[in-house]
Amino acid sequence: MNSLNKIIKVVLIAILIIAVLSVIYLVVIHNPGQDYSEFYILDNNHNTSNYPNNLTVGQSGELIVGIQNQEHESTNYTVEIKKDGQLLDKFNKTLTNHECAETPFYFKADKSGEEQEIEFTLYKNNITNPYRTLSFKYNVN
Repeated sequence: MNSLNKIIKVVLIAILIIAVLSVIYLVVIHNPGQDYSEFYILDNNHNTSNYPNNLTVGQSGELIVGIQNQEHESTNYTVEIKKDGQLLDKFNKTLTNHECAETPFYFKADKSGEEQEIEFTLYKNNITNPYRTLSFKYNVN
């Protein structure tokens, strides 16, 4: 009976070790979760409360274009910024997993009008279809 107890203890300890190692593997090492990229626009104070929505002709506005990689691998990004179909700016970023990049974008209110729109398009890994698209509307008096 004593040797049977020792065998049972060894088996239980082995099962416990395997269970702990499995949990560590699943949580720490092999937790891919959902792959995605964050794409956002902030005001010049890194907030969402003070966008330059109302400008006068000749006045400049500043936005911050942010990308955060949650793809679980290094990813190449291209951002195109357009107004009325014309390319205003284009830049590339390569980000590792969980890395974030915030790039300032300056624009000038060159003509008056309501609800003028700037379009921000994010492309991932040189794929020609847009991954995400954002727009920013503002008024110029």
